[in-house]
Amino acid sequence: MRRIAAVLFVAGICFAQPKEPCFAFLLKGDIIAVCQGKTTQITHRSNIENFAVSDELASLAYISGGEGTATVVNLKTGTSQRVEGADGVVSSCGGILPIPVGATAGTHDVVTGAALTFAPYLRFRCSSDRKTVVGIASRELYQGVPPTTRIAAGADVDALYFNVSPDGSQIGYFNSVRPLCVVSLPNTPRCVEHETMSDPLSVNDSGEVLAASGTGKGCVYKTAYNFSPAKAADAGDDECLGVGYWKPGLPAIVFLQDIGRNPQWLWPGTAKLLADWSRKAN
Repeated sequence: MRRIAAVLFVAGICFAQPKEPCFAFLLKGDIIAVCQGKTTQITHRSNIENFAVSDELASLAYISGGEGTATVVNLKTGTSQRVEGADGVVSSCGGILPIPVGATAGTHDVVTGAALTFAPYLRFRCSSDRKTVVGIASRELYQGVPPTTRIAAGADVDALYFNVSPDGSQIGYFNSVRPLCVVSLPNTPRCVEHETMSDPLSVNDSGEVLAASGTGKGCVYKTAYNFSPAKAADAGDDECLGVGYWKPGLPAIVFLQDIGRNPQWLWPGTAKLLADWSRKAN
């Protein structure tokens, strides 16, 4: 935690942000929450591949064991349900959306079951109030319904992993060989180079991004979501992924965790709900 606090303390000085904001991430197949100087292991399954948390709906969704089915938990009541047909999940539009492998014209919030369609987008993200919509149209990234503002060329955007901040003011995107960028329209994008990058971005209303990014060190992989640093930095099966933090103005991505995937910003109240649910569930 000393390293996390030091990094965020510097970021807080530069950008007038809280020294220790709250976030969650995936570590060796389990969900970890970091909030106000405390790290809490939320699940004890060792097989979670992807997860998302909705602050607005106080809910958690996770996918485990290659099932293609999401387990959705109401963090206030502890009740859960299973939702079929979810290859992945992402926090967006004030809820939790599935990430299908194939593009579809519409989708359903896995928490409420509400149908969402923003034609002509086949893939989209939106603000919590769903007034700001960003999506893929004609293979490029646009904002507006119908699409009115072109944000980026298709080659610059991973169609699965772009995202929008809860208030709709910040848009984050990347591609495997193209920079990580954040844009607040009508301004131009501000970008940073990265190593390997994967998983949905999490962008807050201040334009700060959390992303699973390559650290340049080698890891030994048991599965895509369970890996550990190799004994020698240049050894291992593949590059380590860590929890990367970046905001326009920083010269490079900094790492809050050397090992981790699928990071997401959390409200402090949601972090507490996760910890309370974990104690009861375990």
